[in-house]
Amino acid sequence: MKKCSSVKDIAAIQCVNNAGYDVLQRKTAYGIKATFAQLLATMVQSLLLVNVGMELSICTIVIGSLYKNPNAEFHLSVTNSSWYGSILYLCQPFGSCLSGYLQVTYGKKFCSVVACVPSIIGWIILSYSNSVPMLYLSTLTMGIGLGFTDGPAYSYIGEISEPRLRGIMACVINMACLIGMLATYGLGSIFHWRTVAMLSTLCPLMCLIFIAFIPESPIWLLSKNKNEKAMDAICWLRGWVDPCVVSTEYQELMFYYKTSVEQKKVVNNNTGLFSSFSWLKSSSVYRPLRLTTMYYIITLISCLTTCRPYIMEMMKESGVKDSQSIALVLFGSMQLAGSLMLTFTIQKLGKRLLTIMTLSINIISIFLFALYIMGIRRGIIMPKACIPIIIYSVIMFSGAMGVLTVPWTLVSEVYPNEAKGFASSLTTSIFYILTFLGTKVFLNVQNALGLYNTFFMFGALSFAGLIYLYNYLPETANKTLLEIEEFFVPEREKQTTIESKPSKHRYGDL
Repeated sequence: MKKCSSVKDIAAIQCVNNAGYDVLQRKTAYGIKATFAQLLATMVQSLLLVNVGMELSICTIVIGSLYKNPNAEFHLSVTNSSWYGSILYLCQPFGSCLSGYLQVTYGKKFCSVVACVPSIIGWIILSYSNSVPMLYLSTLTMGIGLGFTDGPAYSYIGEISEPRLRGIMACVINMACLIGMLATYGLGSIFHWRTVAMLSTLCPLMCLIFIAFIPESPIWLLSKNKNEKAMDAICWLRGWVDPCVVSTEYQELMFYYKTSVEQKKVVNNNTGLFSSFSWLKSSSVYRPLRLTTMYYIITLISCLTTCRPYIMEMMKESGVKDSQSIALVLFGSMQLAGSLMLTFTIQKLGKRLLTIMTLSINIISIFLFALYIMGIRRGIIMPKACIPIIIYSVIMFSGAMGVLTVPWTLVSEVYPNEAKGFASSLTTSIFYILTFLGTKVFLNVQNALGLYNTFFMFGALSFAGLIYLYNYLPETANKTLLEIEEFFVPEREKQTTIESKPSKHRYGDL
């Protein structure tokens, strides 16, 4: 592959700098090599997301093997299971908050490397666990590594991708997480959970190797005044081309970065770890944060995310007496199929329509699930294993096609560039804290209300969420990053917007 290092040549740099505003208006078709280069960078980041999917789903296998099992080497009680299934989500925010600072200071690639280390340690501890405290320690370590993954990965993909590919690449990242879940369920149906844990170390190990071969985010490089390296990165990401070929995008990227800095001087020159919280005073941050937080709550409820660690036990209660491991593989396959369908439909249908459509399907399915379980409890119908499997498969497919994955793609779009590192990490931290709370109390709620009343409540709350998203969720398709940012800014604040903005800004198109 041709390495584009000629940026250090003075003539090449002059060619770029002289391109100016006129070249800003021209379109550049990079072709298949650019697509391949961006896909390559995305696939490396996807290894981390595959690992995330495996970390999120391994507790399902472990709890299914040890929960109230007198024949196991050691067993888990209700309290043990609720803690083990939720500690991962509680520890993630610690790593996520730190990564928000580190990715601004040291870059996205650095955070990806840091994320691999605790993940590897966590998998090794799990593979040798012979007591409940060791299980807790393994998931705690994984949770810290998880915090260094989500925010930087989604921000990186949003910053390196061409407008025509940004939505697709975000879907690839989402699919990677689901592939990790499916891989865990598949391996768990064949191997002992200790063997699954040891095999799972391969993903972070491979990521450590391949991360060295992809470029850093061009926007981050510009923020550190590393203009030559930023040009090198753009050349690599657009198919290993010469600097003059990407001069248009370089100028657009410079404009976008400078405009973002000038418009949003909420954070002062102090770049300390806690100074970033002053961004929360900006409407361009707290308004999208409010939207994404509400979206995440709706996702947790409507996609039954808080039930994930207890799926095997839940299937037993709903009439699936045998082959729970095969059912898990089916659920993982349906999630992956839904995510794949999202890749082909997101550009045509848009995020708003997909959200409304898939959330509606999930609401209907949850109510049907509740009615089925109520019918069994009251002796109205006989248990049939195929019914809960079909209903839950529909929820998994529909969720992955929209309401489960769309909020993660929004994270890379709705925040201004200067606050993206902090805001994306804070957003994912909030999601995992909410997931921890929901997962921790799910068994208690189920024991208090009963399984079918719990799902009736989930259906009602999901319907309330549908009304909220219908009224407040904007469509981000075919809008520039600046236009999306301005959507969240009140009219009175828009008077301060910089006037020197070109009529077309291709780099920000979604």
